[in-house]
Amino acid sequence: MALPTSMQYSLYLPRVLLRWLASGAEEPHFELDGTLVFSDISGFTALTERLAEKGKEGAEEVTGVLNGAFTELLNASALEGGDLIKFGGDALLLLFSGEGHAERAAVAAFDMRDALDDYQQSKSPTPLTMSVGLASGPIELFIAGDTGREVIIAGPTATTL
Repeated sequence: MALPTSMQYSLYLPRVLLRWLASGAEEPHFELDGTLVFSDISGFTALTERLAEKGKEGAEEVTGVLNGAFTELLNASALEGGDLIKFGGDALLLLFSGEGHAERAAVAAFDMRDALDDYQQSKSPTPLTMSVGLASGPIELFIAGDTGREVIIAGPTATTL
């Protein structure tokens, strides 16, 4: 089925899922050593309330600020090898694996904080802050779904966030 040319669609698959599928592995589960970073942005409720008075224009501005903030955070994490696993509302779950994953995740967390500070000073009409949790150790990954694949994170490292 062809997508309408008037609509833009983007699809994101975590790199860990792409490598898993490319390997031809048939198991729906594997484990790796890594670091998870959970990042939660605060301040969007106040921003939404403030801009709601503008109606549709305000809603578009909220969307623009949210998209811009997450673009900055994802760019900062990508420089250290962060892999976006989940995106939800105003939060991100990132996976760092491979050599020096814990150190790279910590650097990324600080870089993300700095990127958000820089972004919100120039683009956000209300203050935005970020809370971050990091956990390192064995991470269990599961593939769920037949056609719409999704990575599920589980295990003791995931529950310490």
